[in-house]
Amino acid sequence: MVIDPKPTVERIRFFDVEEDLSRLSENEKKALVHCIAAAKIMTEVYQEQFDQRIKGIREKLAADTSERAQIALKYLNVQGGPWDAFNEERPFVEGVGERPKGINLYPKNVTKEAWDRWLENHPGDRVAFESPYTKIIRDGDSLKAVSYSAAYAEPLERAAHELELASEKLDAGPLKMFLISRAAAFRSNEYRHSDMEWIDTDGTPFEVTIGPYEVYADQFLSYKAMFESFIALPDPEATKELQAFAEHVPEFDTELSKQFGYTPKGAAIPLEVVRDVYRGGEAAFGRMFVAYNLPNDRKIHELKGSKKVFSRTMMEAKFSLVGRAFAERVLKREDLQHYQFRNRLLFVLCHELAHGLGPGVRMAGGREVSFEILLRELHSTLEEAKADMLGVSLLRHFAKKGLVSEEELLGSVATEVVAFVQGWVASYTEAHAKGSLIEYNWLKEHGAVSYDVENGVFDIDPLKSLDAMTALGEEFMKVQFEGNYDKAKVFMERWARVPPEIPPLVERLKDLPLEVHPIFKV
Repeated sequence: MVIDPKPTVERIRFFDVEEDLSRLSENEKKALVHCIAAAKIMTEVYQEQFDQRIKGIREKLAADTSERAQIALKYLNVQGGPWDAFNEERPFVEGVGERPKGINLYPKNVTKEAWDRWLENHPGDRVAFESPYTKIIRDGDSLKAVSYSAAYAEPLERAAHELELASEKLDAGPLKMFLISRAAAFRSNEYRHSDMEWIDTDGTPFEVTIGPYEVYADQFLSYKAMFESFIALPDPEATKELQAFAEHVPEFDTELSKQFGYTPKGAAIPLEVVRDVYRGGEAAFGRMFVAYNLPNDRKIHELKGSKKVFSRTMMEAKFSLVGRAFAERVLKREDLQHYQFRNRLLFVLCHELAHGLGPGVRMAGGREVSFEILLRELHSTLEEAKADMLGVSLLRHFAKKGLVSEEELLGSVATEVVAFVQGWVASYTEAHAKGSLIEYNWLKEHGAVSYDVENGVFDIDPLKSLDAMTALGEEFMKVQFEGNYDKAKVFMERWARVPPEIPPLVERLKDLPLEVHPIFKV
């Protein structure tokens, strides 16, 4: 059944983004223009990965002057495709059918059983099939992996050219090197070298994140990375403040490695706070990220580490335009005072830092296999929830070091409970929202959080919550480290259920803003 997108569109808070570029030199501005051009091409590639019909759908809606078509067109530009990720992936455009779990990256009718059977009979195909950078097609009666560099050769060549033009305008330095190596990666399909060079960039003169990264859209196996782009300007003062926390992460990682028996990650823990200039590809649609930890290549984590990027633009927008309204409805008065921007920033900081902690691979079948491969479509939810809960342990570590006050530590719990509800109002199945169900059910069972149905607010015991969150973080580590898909599925089935008190709460909050969406003035 096709849904009417108008009620949801009315709950999106659109806001303009226009950054001051006066700090850039003339050549840096020219380089930025080329990088934005490459970023826009990522949207072309992403939509081809998602569904090859999107371009035609957009043209058809644009030609239809009816109110229904124009609202659908506006929502298509929010979602990036014809299915509503804020309404359990239901279609809002006529004739598109159900969203394929593997979108346009696998044959439409392939099953997991057929996939496993093929790899059992063709073990030489495993590396290419499990690569984040291939799409799988049918070749007669066979399955075949096609590299992204071949599948999207024309737009990736254009993007590579724009990055090379940008590099010519920049002085020697990490960003120039990354742009050159990323252009080469678009042609070769080999991303590890340029990913490692990206870690060395520090956001000056501006941040460029571009390429295939996240696997959230792949609901079939969670193997395939989607193209995206993010261009931003540095916020040096905010970056300096957060870097003080990063210095204490290796000590925490060492303690954790002794507990779980893995080799600590690379020492590099660079982080940046930035302000948005442009988003393209997957980053431009649906749920707007406030921060990210990349690359996702676990081998790079072990060799070098990863980089964390925080969007102050999006954090401030979500906090003021959406989060505050939720907090006022679901928190008790004494807890509402703790819903502060810094408390939320601290929780998000530790979440992103935690993504880079813990083991990432284990031996299986005589080979080193990443958790993403072992846990398949379960991995994204488990990893996001692990980062939440392990992040709490890291936050407590910072508190011991005097970097976080007790009030901030306890207040961060309140901001996370609000984030639970924000996610559920949009979806129960999205990776972060599903992870929040695990967290809430765990906290509820441990007497740390409960929902007061009569008054419509949550009762939060912050001390019990911190202890329960720490324990849950250890459970996630065990599930990941064991790498057993069947056991992880049992864990998910037990804890990721939707408890009966939540749907009525979600229904009651349907008058609140749902999400923000930037309009870039570039």
